[in-house]
Amino acid sequence: DAGSASDNSRTLAPKDGPYGMLFEKVFFDRNPGFTSPLLSEDEMKRNVKPSDVQNKDSPGRNIGFQTEVGSVSHPELESLERFLSRDALDAYPDCGEKAEYGGSIHDEWAYFKYSPFTENSSGLDHICQFKFPPHENDNSSDHRMDSIEEYTWAAQFAQYFQYKSLMEGYTYRMWEWYSAVF
Repeated sequence: DAGSASDNSRTLAPKDGPYGMLFEKVFFDRNPGFTSPLLSEDEMKRNVKPSDVQNKDSPGRNIGFQTEVGSVSHPELESLERFLSRDALDAYPDCGEKAEYGGSIHDEWAYFKYSPFTENSSGLDHICQFKFPPHENDNSSDHRMDSIEEYTWAAQFAQYFQYKSLMEGYTYRMWEWYSAVF
């Protein structure tokens, strides 16, 4: 198992990612998707809060050179039609889906590692928000896009905003917090 052979003392960055959906404004925070400063495994076990950390800017506490960063990706409809059956295409994920497996995820979507577009802390579905704007006390899982065409169009739009914010957030503090982003 390659994962068990990993040696964190030899990595370029203490963590990689994030890979899930984030609110666009989060990309302008330091270490988007992580705590700032980063916490050690021991500190996490002891429930230390980032606000309690002394020497927040000491080496290893923040990521200045992020070797791998990204967000979810979703193929265009023409690509999906090449590798998913018609049944799987018709069973596209429901709004508010949070699981990679189970829930409304068809087996073929799960086989190809579908990643949900739902932000974990709020439950906001970044695909369905274009048709069903979020309202207070609204359960987005009560909705469904009308077609796979509409769903994939909205997924492309959601990706655009994620990657646009990712690049703008990292370059906004380039040379102050970060030395590079790939």
